[in-house]
Amino acid sequence: MTLLKLQYLYVKKSKLIYAVVITFLFYFVFVLNDLKTKHSYTRVTNPLETQKTQEYECKINKLNEWDPRIKNLFAKIPRYDKCIKHEPLTYIADRKLFINQTVNTNYYGGSITKCEYATVVRDTVERDRYAIGTFREFESPLVVIDDFFKVRCLKGEKVEYEYVHSLIQPKAIHNFYKNLPEKTLDGSSKVNVMIFILDGVSLSSMKRALPKTLEYLKSLENFFLFEKHHIVGENTFQNLVPMLANLNPDAVFKKNLTEKKKSKLEIPTPFDDVPFIWKNFSSKMYLTYFSEEWRECAFNNLKFGFRNSPTDYYLRSFWLALYASLSYPPTSLNSNSKPCYYNKLLHEISIDWLKSIEKFNLDFEKENNISNLPRFGLVKINEMSHDYLERLFWIDNDILNLFKYLFTEKFLENTLFIFMGDHGHRQHQIRKSFIGKIEEKLPMYSMLFPKKMMRGNPKLKETLSENTKKLTTWWDVYETLSHVLLDQKDISTDLATSAYLQDLENRKPGQKGQSLFTSLSNRNCKQAHIPEYLCACQLSIDVDLSNSIVLKAAKFMVDHINNVLLKDYQDICMKLKLSKILDAQIYGSNKNKYSIIFQTSPNDAVFDGTIILKPSNDLLSSDGFTIFGEIIRVSTYGLSSICIQKYHLKNYCYCYDYHKKLV
Repeated sequence: MTLLKLQYLYVKKSKLIYAVVITFLFYFVFVLNDLKTKHSYTRVTNPLETQKTQEYECKINKLNEWDPRIKNLFAKIPRYDKCIKHEPLTYIADRKLFINQTVNTNYYGGSITKCEYATVVRDTVERDRYAIGTFREFESPLVVIDDFFKVRCLKGEKVEYEYVHSLIQPKAIHNFYKNLPEKTLDGSSKVNVMIFILDGVSLSSMKRALPKTLEYLKSLENFFLFEKHHIVGENTFQNLVPMLANLNPDAVFKKNLTEKKKSKLEIPTPFDDVPFIWKNFSSKMYLTYFSEEWRECAFNNLKFGFRNSPTDYYLRSFWLALYASLSYPPTSLNSNSKPCYYNKLLHEISIDWLKSIEKFNLDFEKENNISNLPRFGLVKINEMSHDYLERLFWIDNDILNLFKYLFTEKFLENTLFIFMGDHGHRQHQIRKSFIGKIEEKLPMYSMLFPKKMMRGNPKLKETLSENTKKLTTWWDVYETLSHVLLDQKDISTDLATSAYLQDLENRKPGQKGQSLFTSLSNRNCKQAHIPEYLCACQLSIDVDLSNSIVLKAAKFMVDHINNVLLKDYQDICMKLKLSKILDAQIYGSNKNKYSIIFQTSPNDAVFDGTIILKPSNDLLSSDGFTIFGEIIRVSTYGLSSICIQKYHLKNYCYCYDYHKKLV
């Protein structure tokens, strides 16, 4: 072979190698980068493989709330407008109860002959319930001395009208501040805390459905929106307990082992001994309040609730009496397709009460020359977001107007305001997609800080701003509230001057969170005490839904539900079958880890589970699979699981008796 020919072959081979290298670089830079852009979820190196924090920190890129793959899932449903069009027959003014004779004439034809009054009280002998006192006829106007009371009006002997009212009454804490010998000892140095929760609202849902409210909040000087706030549990209870008690929910959910019959309700003991943070505020002479809609709610859904009132104002008995009155459309479910109470949508009742207690306390301060009555309160709204995500679009103006009412100059000076969800939506159509799965894990969380805390402290503002871009959790919120309680307006990050940091030194072994007033590190889920099966910090790649491994893994999870979870209940729960695979992803950092969203029959339930392939000669055998974490139900079960009374099994059981009624 001639020298010239050898040179030619060498040059040709070099060009080929060069082309291969260029192709590889193009794939690495553009194709892989496109994958990361398409799936805005990143999982970096395992912390066990490196000691450099920045190499394995949790990175969650921003989700597009109007992603083309989900935007058509949000139907435009007009605001419900079929509530009663006129005012109730009874009303409160100047702390007195009146009968509206105009309404009696115009809408009842003047037929109402008498009205009766009865107080609403708590009844906690068996569960956290309510009782109605003796009805007595009254003359309008009637001076009211009760927090909650029921009025009924009759036409002859027939009850034509019922309405449950609430009226803010002074408590012992008011007398304490009223009788202080020196007004300098009042709460002027203390920071008020108000927490306003919309159940099931993610950060993306907030951006989609509450744009006016968000724009207004962003216009305020000391407002911070946390872009990477993460759940630490699946449901409300599992997220509120860490936030309010700094405890693992399983430790709080104490099983009542005295009742083991399948047909009997097994509930935990009352939560009175749980060290909820409102107790800490109360011990520092704060007024406290707690309101949550619905019969079955955070601390009462197959749970006892509280034997004694947990806060100064506790609205459980009010809500239960309201739901049992004629003015509320009857329903066997928590949520109502007719979400009215007489002439108002249900969320407006919560809004009105929150306005009332704030006004009552402001008036009290003015009348008694008190600069600030310290208060810690929590109001939670469920009806407009838990079951029907589209309803959230209805209430943007209502929430905006509430905030504009609340946010007086005095409020902004004294109050730490938290506006939050507890988790993202868990039952909407969006949850059948992987985008919905990530949204569920990133709830809305925002804070508006009081001016007296931020004034003269630019470093604090800088730290908070940096922390909004980092992974945060409900464990961190607990520490932040504790920081406020112990340091008040003089927030310090110096051990020598911070009562909070000094207290923390004594309880570090139990610390899971970090105060948001301190600079957060770039943590991953493990460091932030987020269960790994809930972690949103993972790169995903779409998998063909007909993939044989995906199909086998989904069937394996259905078998697990039937033969493991419901093993002892096969006489009352029907066997489920796999009907459809809705979404499947493989995690980029672990090629043996699959996330699968699937549907079962005959109950049309949707589940989300993660499978890990174990080393095996036959990966398609059942021995080749391990279920990672929990199989999560992402559709409502309603009354279909009414036959089973085990709290943790209601998501899976489809009752024979219920099915028979349908066929």
